[in-house]
Amino acid sequence: MICRGKIGAVEIRLHARRFRCTNSQCLRQIFAERLPETARPKARRTSRLCDRQQAIGFAIGGEPGARLSDKLGMPASGDTLVWMIHATEFKPPEPPRVIGIDDWAWRKGQRYGTIICDLERHRVIDLLPNRNANAIASWLGGHPGIEVIVRDRAGIYSKGARRGAPDATQVADRFHLLQNLGEALHSAVSRHRKTVDTAGKATIADIVEDDKTKLEPPIEPSTKLHQLRSTRRSHRRSLYAEILDLHADGLSSRGIAPRIGMSGGPIGSCRVIQPAWRLRR
Repeated sequence: MICRGKIGAVEIRLHARRFRCTNSQCLRQIFAERLPETARPKARRTSRLCDRQQAIGFAIGGEPGARLSDKLGMPASGDTLVWMIHATEFKPPEPPRVIGIDDWAWRKGQRYGTIICDLERHRVIDLLPNRNANAIASWLGGHPGIEVIVRDRAGIYSKGARRGAPDATQVADRFHLLQNLGEALHSAVSRHRKTVDTAGKATIADIVEDDKTKLEPPIEPSTKLHQLRSTRRSHRRSLYAEILDLHADGLSSRGIAPRIGMSGGPIGSCRVIQPAWRLRR
């Protein structure tokens, strides 16, 4: 086995033992030793490398997978990756036990088919080209062992299920169960509309009353804070009136400022001089 990458070719030489059969009637006279953990029979790559390239092929396909494999140092052509995908062995699916039947549109409003899903494994089993009871009955007849059939409320599927799997239990799907519940609830509420309205109004009144009792009384502003604000406002007004009187007497801003405890400058931009003890702090 040879693996070529960015760093060159890496060749692994395996020496396997051969055994000869002494039975003259044996169709195969020579048996070679198998190494399943290292490589598959007649393989040119290790099992680990094969698994990696196979995963790349399943994820992104042939040519894109070839480019990615080359970047990862595991070069393989796109055709090789596609061949590996086709050569993969798949386990046969287990026979379905719980299936779901619904319609799907070839062309909405004109032509419909039937989709059949395995609800236990969450995958599509088959697509039928039409939507009629005969097709459903024929398909169910070829798949024995179905115990539960989940369907919508269409009579076509009901007839086909009864004919093809008479022993299976038919149930409505989730969407139609919720739809039935909604219709039943709407019908019950409609019959007792007046009672429901009265109960609703009483409930709302109780909620509003509880909310009123839970409301906290409004917080009134502190009396001390209000008094302090009033005092400061009065002081500013008296100071402003004193400035206007001194200015009317002919004093300039530099002459007014020392008298009222402000720094010099225009009257409109005077700043209060802080006491000496505050400046020292």
